[in-house]
Amino acid sequence: MTHPTRRLTSERHLVLLERQRGLLTALHAALDRFGTDVAPADLQTLGETLANLDELFLLVIAGEFNSGKSSVINALLGERLLAEGVTPTTDRITLVRHGTEACETPLAEFLVERRIPADVLRSLVIVDTPGTNAVIRHHETLTHEFLPRADLVLFVTSADRPFTESERAFLEVIREWGKKIVIVLNKIDLLAPAELDEVMSFISDHAHAMFGSPPVIFPVSARLAQRAQQGDTALANVSRFGTLDTFVRETLDEQERVRLKLRARLGVAQRLTTKYLTAVEERLAVLQQDRSTIENIEQQIDLFRDDLDADFAYHQAAVEQVLADFELRAMRFFDETIRVTNIPHLVRGSDSIRQTFEADVVADVPQLIEQRIQALIDWMVEKNLRLWHATTDYLRREQAPQHRSGMIGDIGGSFEYNRNALIDSVARRAHEVIASYDREAESHALNEEIRAALAGSALVGAGAVGIGALLVAVLHTAAFDITGVLAAGVIAISGLYIIPNKRRQLKQQFHQRIAGLREQLLQTMRRQFEIERNQIISRIHEAIAPYTRFIRAQHTRLLEVQRDLSDIDVETGRLRAELGGE
Repeated sequence: MTHPTRRLTSERHLVLLERQRGLLTALHAALDRFGTDVAPADLQTLGETLANLDELFLLVIAGEFNSGKSSVINALLGERLLAEGVTPTTDRITLVRHGTEACETPLAEFLVERRIPADVLRSLVIVDTPGTNAVIRHHETLTHEFLPRADLVLFVTSADRPFTESERAFLEVIREWGKKIVIVLNKIDLLAPAELDEVMSFISDHAHAMFGSPPVIFPVSARLAQRAQQGDTALANVSRFGTLDTFVRETLDEQERVRLKLRARLGVAQRLTTKYLTAVEERLAVLQQDRSTIENIEQQIDLFRDDLDADFAYHQAAVEQVLADFELRAMRFFDETIRVTNIPHLVRGSDSIRQTFEADVVADVPQLIEQRIQALIDWMVEKNLRLWHATTDYLRREQAPQHRSGMIGDIGGSFEYNRNALIDSVARRAHEVIASYDREAESHALNEEIRAALAGSALVGAGAVGIGALLVAVLHTAAFDITGVLAAGVIAISGLYIIPNKRRQLKQQFHQRIAGLREQLLQTMRRQFEIERNQIISRIHEAIAPYTRFIRAQHTRLLEVQRDLSDIDVETGRLRAELGGE
């Protein structure tokens, strides 16, 4: 079966129709990608707009109750088929279609279809809507929800109370949907000619200011028109209804109906595109703040890493200096102790020499190294805490009310909820870390990790002892090795030859031993601190990962939706220009 619109349109309009179908389909896909925050009513409107592309022209009659909407429809139909009255008589939307026999069929709770054998209905469908100021507010909701489907709106206002505030507000809603509006000034029989001119001027001025162009206004008396149709033909000219009837039956010819129908659908596309482009741009602005927050946290992490590396280099140099001083004292000790003139003492006093070596050379070296390592540990623990504080501060800033507002109309929904939930979750986790942070326990744990790493690096086999005790064991072993050579009695064989040679040998061995100790100690420190540094940074990244993933995924998706909606906006403008007219 051929669709009515396709049967009536020219080849050019068919091309425009298919382009518009493609545009509306693309808009539906873009809104689907936008997500669950698209208002269900908007998706329904868009779906109905697509479905109704091939339907007959929809002429929607709107206005306040008691403005005479039903009287105007009855006059257009040529007989009194709809109820009329001074109180709200329409509690539902009525689709008045052509039919060979009069009948009425409920389509939904507040939607009914009436079939009437009237010639005017062969090329269009008249839609009777509840009054916009009806006592039952649901009537107004019904009218608002049906407006997007209109191809042309006849807005009926009464001559005894023309263009009221509520009527102007309702017309603003119609205008937002890009609908063509024709104003019908009804009940002109209540006015004198001078009064009518004044009312017409009043409506024209206000409508021009509202719409930006001179309005089309038909002053009529539907009541007199119906009396003329019933036989009092003298009232036909007085009612002035003929101009409105001619407009509906003849001016709205095939081509004009198709053009208005296509423009009406473009109005729906334009409104939804503009609405959600604005929403996308506002979300992107919010996300830019989030992206800045993530960048600031990353900067804090980079500063933490740089500070730690710089401070480690300082403490590393300090440890190297302690070992260098230790080696220098040892070399001086060898020069002063292992001499030919000191052979008797060397042979007899290995214990005293060892004690002197430990007291004067080893001295407080282990303690100094331990102090340097402990200072770095304490600094690292404090820096870790500051990093968590910085993270929490940034996230709290993102929880500020000004960052939670800004979503337009009924846009926001799950996006705002998910975003705020993630920020709350990450901020709460960071706060829990801070609240449970024990500097002393953290310092002790890190100290134990380093001690265990040193013990496991083959420097010495040690049990559960501190870093200082560990180093005491290492350095005092050097003293035993040195004095053990002296206790062997070899020196007494040939002092003049053995003593200088043995001193050089001991110094060389000691230098190699200290060099090995230095290399192992510093490598172990570096490795362990890099592990700890990376673990700290990893914990921060892990804490903010859900938030970071959400922001990046949303940003990518919104950029795609923004691109698609912008393309649709451009195509809408092209189609509107090709259709022409207002």
